[in-house]
Amino acid sequence: MITLDSQEFNTQPTSSQQSCIFLGNTNTGKSIDGSYLERCIKTGCKYLVFMTDDTPHEDMLHIHLLDENLDIIDSATIGSMYSTGFFRDYNIQEPNTLTFYFIGETQWKVEILDKKAFLFPFISQPKGVSRKNIFSQYFKIYGNPQSEVQ
Repeated sequence: MITLDSQEFNTQPTSSQQSCIFLGNTNTGKSIDGSYLERCIKTGCKYLVFMTDDTPHEDMLHIHLLDENLDIIDSATIGSMYSTGFFRDYNIQEPNTLTFYFIGETQWKVEILDKKAFLFPFISQPKGVSRKNIFSQYFKIYGNPQSEVQ
């Protein structure tokens, strides 16, 4: 796993909710959810992309796994209404895991799987995580967010 810099992989917002992907300085014609690129990690021939919405008081973190053709093969979102967060303190843990903080003091972990795995709808995800594809996953997300109100 290696971190790609903005010269290798970048995005440009096309709306308040989506961005176009650039490899080098070339527009690929592909788009993903999110308006601000937080980080892109290359793992083998896949790209793990972290995007935020840049929306005050409701920032969501979109995590996308793209194949070598930049097609989305898995996607998840961390966040909820009225929750704010910022992507910070990421740490690559070889060979297929990355940890980071987003929303409060919650440490999240993303583990990229070797192959697609079955996902139990509604019970397989930590609180605050949602997915478009609810029956399979190419990466797992771990985290235990705590309520900000005590």
